[in-house]
Amino acid sequence: MFGRNRQPGGANSGIQNSGTMQNVQNQPGAYHSTQSQDNSGIGRDELQGIADLLGQIRQGMELERARVNDYDLCVGFLDTVAEQPLDNTDGRAVAKGLLEKIQQKCGGVPGLVSLIASALSAVSALV
Repeated sequence: MFGRNRQPGGANSGIQNSGTMQNVQNQPGAYHSTQSQDNSGIGRDELQGIADLLGQIRQGMELERARVNDYDLCVGFLDTVAEQPLDNTDGRAVAKGLLEKIQQKCGGVPGLVSLIASALSAVSALV
């Protein structure tokens, strides 16, 4: 028999969610189901990891200064990236755009390319 009045056997008729997720809604008519959510935003560890990457990029630029096209411009871009609030969409968009410009300027410099790609990936992964 179908319908909401019929209670199937078992411990749960709905979805059990836990962990970090966006705003969620429980299944209509569910019983014995549980949900939780965490709207705490971006974690401190994630932001610190990106800050560490930016520091490594800056050190790499200094070491490879002679091979970095337009060193002063790239350092200026990097400083602007470091100032962006990565916990909002606009800050992440500016950071990604500037990291892409730095990547173009530093193309071919061993070590820097992978560090910049890692920073781009980390910023892109933030939600």
